[in-house]
Amino acid sequence: MNYIRLENVSGTVARTATGYFVVPQGMCALCVNLKGTLIVRSGVQGKLVLIPPRSITFVRGTKLIVQAARGEHQSQLLSWEGRVTPLLDNWITTRINRAAGSAPRSVACRPIDPHFKSTIARFDHAVAHPNDTMEPLMVSVIYEFVAKLMVGSDQVQLAAVPMDLPDTIKDLVLRVRQNPSMGWPLRDAADAAGYSPFHFSRVFKNLVGYGFHEYVDRCRTECAVDLLCSTDQAVDQVASSCGFGTTQGLRESVKEYLGLVPSELRSIPEPLIEGLE
Repeated sequence: MNYIRLENVSGTVARTATGYFVVPQGMCALCVNLKGTLIVRSGVQGKLVLIPPRSITFVRGTKLIVQAARGEHQSQLLSWEGRVTPLLDNWITTRINRAAGSAPRSVACRPIDPHFKSTIARFDHAVAHPNDTMEPLMVSVIYEFVAKLMVGSDQVQLAAVPMDLPDTIKDLVLRVRQNPSMGWPLRDAADAAGYSPFHFSRVFKNLVGYGFHEYVDRCRTECAVDLLCSTDQAVDQVASSCGFGTTQGLRESVKEYLGLVPSELRSIPEPLIEGLE
């Protein structure tokens, strides 16, 4: 492609690694993160943005502190000059920033599932079948990705579910997401969905992709990560308010799904702070 650069980035991190990601002024980048967790901050006091597996992040003209969690990483990176997408660039500068009434937003992240499934399918098809139309197709994908990212708030979604669930299951998963700190015994959940416990377990896993107890654990972890990233509550308080029996239970779940421990969601290594100044 002449105006858009596509890179595949992969590797394994034995322990949490830190560094910078620089997008020069006038440049834009989209990261399709498939495996591994990243934490980015636009400054020492900047908002923390957690980039979990199967998420998409847009970055515009800034220098970021980046922490890569332990484990396997795989992502696809699209980069381009803002002048390649002038309508989009102008829309971000005027409509979005003016509506926000605050400093220009330089980072935005949302999960692939379920927001971008059709767009990702078009992106994957264009990458797998490169031809003369690849670059225009990539431009259309960029417009759709960025427009959806910039109008929505950043999200950490570890408990994504399909959108076409039966109503009884859909109501149940919504209730769990809204109240993850409840006990949620399997029998009560099965009764609410109108199944026997054994049949409910099979149906839920077939429809959602993982078992009911794992779904509850994912919702609790999502709740905890949000509090750890946005408040200064003590870890034991976060664990209790999100339904974990112990702080160790919270620690193990965060590490399992994100490759991090709670303290790593809040700390910035001193050398990186000095590098931003």
